[in-house]
Amino acid sequence: MRKIIAFVLVMLFFTGALSAGGQGEEGVSAVPAFDPDKEYTISIGGYGDLERAYSMVFSTPHFKELYPNITIEFQTSDFGGHHNRLTTVIAAGEATNAIEALEIGFIAQFVEGGGLTDLSTAPYNGFEAGKEIVPFAMSNATTQDGRLVAMPVDIAPAILFYRKDLIEAAGISEEQIQNLRNWDEFIEIGKKLTIDKDGDGKIDQWAIPHANDVAMVPLNGGKGGWFDENGSVLQPKTRFMDVLNLVKSVRDAGIDADFGAWSGPWIQSFSDGTVALMVNGAWFGGALKTWMAPDIKDWRVAYLPGKIPAALGGSYLSIPETVPAEQKAVAWEIIKFLTTDPYAQLVTFVEIDAYPALTTVFDDPIMIQGVDYFGGEKVRLIYADVAESMPTAEVSEYDAVILGIWNNAVTSVIIGEMSVDEGYDTALNQIQASID
Repeated sequence: MRKIIAFVLVMLFFTGALSAGGQGEEGVSAVPAFDPDKEYTISIGGYGDLERAYSMVFSTPHFKELYPNITIEFQTSDFGGHHNRLTTVIAAGEATNAIEALEIGFIAQFVEGGGLTDLSTAPYNGFEAGKEIVPFAMSNATTQDGRLVAMPVDIAPAILFYRKDLIEAAGISEEQIQNLRNWDEFIEIGKKLTIDKDGDGKIDQWAIPHANDVAMVPLNGGKGGWFDENGSVLQPKTRFMDVLNLVKSVRDAGIDADFGAWSGPWIQSFSDGTVALMVNGAWFGGALKTWMAPDIKDWRVAYLPGKIPAALGGSYLSIPETVPAEQKAVAWEIIKFLTTDPYAQLVTFVEIDAYPALTTVFDDPIMIQGVDYFGGEKVRLIYADVAESMPTAEVSEYDAVILGIWNNAVTSVIIGEMSVDEGYDTALNQIQASID
């Protein structure tokens, strides 16, 4: 099957190359150049707080001076609704917004299914435009054949959030939390934080919300990295076995509350003291201080055990292929502005804590300021350190399928349906059957 697919792809490549050879210049000129004297109105499809942040950017004198001729409209939905809509309309070849935001977890899905404009080519030249963007974020939007399907606008360096009051009540020092050497120490700390606070014989405080919270950290968020240098999936085996052993150890230790992500108990746990730790991307700090636990002044930030560099989240901006040619140039101007203009990146960060993808702002004075919500700590220095340490990994057309299968294996191990060996073997067999 692989040989057949490879043959078809080769034939398609040469067919496309021959066609392009006769109309190469026409293909480029098919996207009219941006005209600063022409009035444009374009729409952005987004989710969550992106509209709020970008609206703030577009209302600044800086943007209005640069682009007085551009009017922006939004189509905003919740996280799931936005991505479901986008998946449906792109699959059907229907009209979209000129710019569509994507959470990093959906990049691989659109690599597999297609439908997004390649921003590496003229007239976009996205790699040149994004040369100051943190490398791992650019690689996560780059396919193995060199296409750039979206531009990173914010990233989510993974960190450990902890409740200072709860760890101190358990006899744990902040120094211990901030210097965890490995996951074994994390679990031992977690046991001390999992207690019956009210003495009724039932556990009512746990270390973390769910064992699955740590599952993607050793895999850098599961964005790429599913194949080794020889093209073998889930290799080296020890890397993936370590993940399954980790989630099993966390569940066996009884330190997670088994709260489903974004459920009522999960959200409430960050303000009512039923969990003391949380592994997540830097963006989670914004959620804590703005709506999840704004009155709790004891949340703090530390590196992950062993200072593991990983990303858990991040937003990207894309131009679907169905966008009319006359809209693509102006869409690219907006994407380029939001992703590579230092002022735009900092305004977005200040507004919603979406950590900048642009490395040139990492040493901006605002990045070394203490954050009141986190006890005045200079937490953004940790974010920058993690971001700059991140390994790169290109996405493939198989990543979305692999991630779904792997997540099922992780869940089966956590709930005891499979052993670690069974989980790995089952995932490997299902993945190989899906991609062969």
